[in-house]
Amino acid sequence: MIKTILDQEINHTIAEQIQQFGKMYLLVDPKINDNFFFDNYFEFESIVPIRDRQDTVSQDHELLQLCAIPKQTTYIEQLIIELKNKKSAAIALIASPYSIKYIQNHISNAMFMSYNGSKYLLRFYDSHVLKHLIEILNEKQLNNLLGCIEYWYFWQNSYTQLHHKPELILSDIQYQLSPKQWLKIEIAQIYNAYEYQLAKQQQKTLSNTEQRTLKQLLDWIYKVTFYRPNQQKMDVIIHYAMAQPEQFFRQINDDLLFELMTNQNINQLEQYLKNLD
Repeated sequence: MIKTILDQEINHTIAEQIQQFGKMYLLVDPKINDNFFFDNYFEFESIVPIRDRQDTVSQDHELLQLCAIPKQTTYIEQLIIELKNKKSAAIALIASPYSIKYIQNHISNAMFMSYNGSKYLLRFYDSHVLKHLIEILNEKQLNNLLGCIEYWYFWQNSYTQLHHKPELILSDIQYQLSPKQWLKIEIAQIYNAYEYQLAKQQQKTLSNTEQRTLKQLLDWIYKVTFYRPNQQKMDVIIHYAMAQPEQFFRQINDDLLFELMTNQNINQLEQYLKNLD
């Protein structure tokens, strides 16, 4: 269902999908780059807006857009490159045997997640979110997430293909999350916030090693605290640990971290970390 596509293979793969389905669709967020449509010669008759149903004020050009890409398109290679460009409006390339209207409705329906009686807006289409969801959701949940979409291509460190047998779902998606999955989604939200902060601070994207270290740190902190950790203490540990070698946090055992996170104040925590040096 989940497959990494090599850079040298992606153009051929997408060309095959366009031949098979007759056309593909590009999901874009025009708020990122309002000139995107003009730069890539889209005809506006081929663009369908996808509205968040809680949004009653935005104009169509401010919404997600689903753009048809016919067989004769000459700029598909550029669009594939755009997926890699985080400054671009391109989010994903989509293939489906169903019409654009069904895809439009499904993406809108899949934006809502219920948990413990509360509803949340799920921006699953964002590659920074989707990269976590494909690790958190089980196969049935991912099938529901994709619905009538047979192939979904996005970029997150590599070109990723999501593939399943498409199914038409005409209502909101019932994700049926477990408490453990919900906790992982919370951690993923925190991860994305730290990744953004650290990348901005370093003025470069996090390396694969840094990404692994950050994820492991957050998993570890939540594991030993059993609840949402104190944000100030978590900030101290994360920002200190990310400047250390990858094996740094192995010097602290679970019991000691629990004591630091629950019983010590910020000054004591900072002093302990300094003493590790």
